[in-house]
Amino acid sequence: MTGKYRPRRITLRDGREVTLRAIVEADATEIVQAFERLSAQSRYYRFMVHKRKLDDAALQRGVHPRPGLDFVFVSTIPAPDTIDIVGAAQYVQAGDAADRTCEFAVTVAEDWRRSDLATKLMASLVRRARHDGYETMEGLVIAENTAMLALARKLKFKVEPVPGDATVLRVQRALQTMR
Repeated sequence: MTGKYRPRRITLRDGREVTLRAIVEADATEIVQAFERLSAQSRYYRFMVHKRKLDDAALQRGVHPRPGLDFVFVSTIPAPDTIDIVGAAQYVQAGDAADRTCEFAVTVAEDWRRSDLATKLMASLVRRARHDGYETMEGLVIAENTAMLALARKLKFKVEPVPGDATVLRVQRALQTMR
């Protein structure tokens, strides 16, 4: 199932507003800038490696999601150079074409944490994955990333250890597919 996603304004818990919309190719420069504004710890929590630079192949995959298989939401605010991206959430198909499991990732700018933005992004992502026919959403989370683990539990993801690796946990949620 594919379909367009209409941008929408969201008011966050702290009263700030963002526009939530699907990513477009023209967002590439803003994605790089958003990555550069992240702390080293945030980059590590998101990518599970110490990353100084966003590699071009990952950037291109991010701004060119495959319809019906991958999806990326961005949350934007007005800025002097047009917009700033202050949050993003994506899923990609896990495994082969028959696999109805998707893997997710979410990133929120440092000064937008604790505003409920990650919750809004993830809830929208879950709905979109369900719309695209996925049955399960999962992700790996660094065990010390207590904020992400709390969000996963809040959104009814199961949290389980990864056999042989005490530093990482798997979060997984069954999605009731729309038929």
